[in-house]
Amino acid sequence: MPAPSACWTSSGPVGPRCIAFMRRVRAGGTSYTLVRNADREAVAKALGAGFVAWVGQSRDDVRLTARGAAYLDQLARVE
Repeated sequence: MPAPSACWTSSGPVGPRCIAFMRRVRAGGTSYTLVRNADREAVAKALGAGFVAWVGQSRDDVRLTARGAAYLDQLARVE
């Protein structure tokens, strides 16, 4: 059973830092520019899980994928 602070995906644990990162990406609209060190740490997990994708050639801009949006929606519905 996963630790209370971890949420599970098919590819492994995605912790609260990654979830907070994905919420910032969603709030950013069509793209989000990585600005914090915490963003750079969380982006690898989010990319690996298929929750975000790079925008263009830049390695500073990401967007939320449909899978990432569905995951955040699922988290919002859980009581």
